[in-house]
Amino acid sequence: MTVPYSSISKELFSWLDSALSQPIPASTEAFHFNLYEGVDSVQMQLVGTNAFLPEADPSTDYWPSPETFSTGEDIFEVPFAVAGSDWRAWLTTSIDLVNSYIADGSKSGVLRSKKGVGIGFVDGDMYVLWHRHAA
Repeated sequence: MTVPYSSISKELFSWLDSALSQPIPASTEAFHFNLYEGVDSVQMQLVGTNAFLPEADPSTDYWPSPETFSTGEDIFEVPFAVAGSDWRAWLTTSIDLVNSYIADGSKSGVLRSKKGVGIGFVDGDMYVLWHRHAA
């Protein structure tokens, strides 16, 4: 049985609504989605960080700073059947899902109230999905 993309999207929205309803420490400057390769899914963890320092190209030149908040063991899983056949597809699918939440999620304002939102595989390249432009 394959799980449809729309079902995974709804589940992600619900997971993020719950995670972002928790108290977020005042020291949180940004959010980051850690991605991990699981046995049969891409695993996603949301963390808050105490700084947001994108470099020259904020879409790719970025690394998350120390954590202030974490969903810990409460991870979200995107089955490989939905995520795709390799890590590049998994990254693309994860970015699409999170971007959809940033645009339309009921608690997306919590994400956008900080300096930025990033995503990436732990020990891999990191990507900025959203950042507040300097005024």
